[in-house]
Amino acid sequence: MACIWTRRPYTAWMFGPLLALIALLAALYLWQNALHARDRARAIGHDLCVRAGVQLLDQSVTLSGLAFVRNGAGQLRLRRRYAFEVSIDGHDRHRGGLTMLDGRALSWSLPGGENAATATDTNASNVIALPSRRLH
Repeated sequence: MACIWTRRPYTAWMFGPLLALIALLAALYLWQNALHARDRARAIGHDLCVRAGVQLLDQSVTLSGLAFVRNGAGQLRLRRRYAFEVSIDGHDRHRGGLTMLDGRALSWSLPGGENAATATDTNASNVIALPSRRLH
């Protein structure tokens, strides 16, 4: 029985462009997902700043870390950490942070003030802390 490539040599030429198209579509999906997560982090960061009585400077957040973690169901998820700058009185700059998992705020930190917000929302989290293991 002859190989499929010898019977239909034109089929082999289709795999290169098909793989390139699949890679391009995957890259576009990941880029759109990252943009959506950043926009969601900006909105959550703005809401946290309003509640804490501080001003979100530059109206932007920057991605400061990525990690794969498992949620309560044992599924592998991407945890994103964002950093941003805030001002308490309009003449200073302080760093704030936000950790997100599945589009929700997992934890955040804002500089001290009368309504300082440094908290971890444990009720909304499905993340289970696993003990560290040593490999032999």
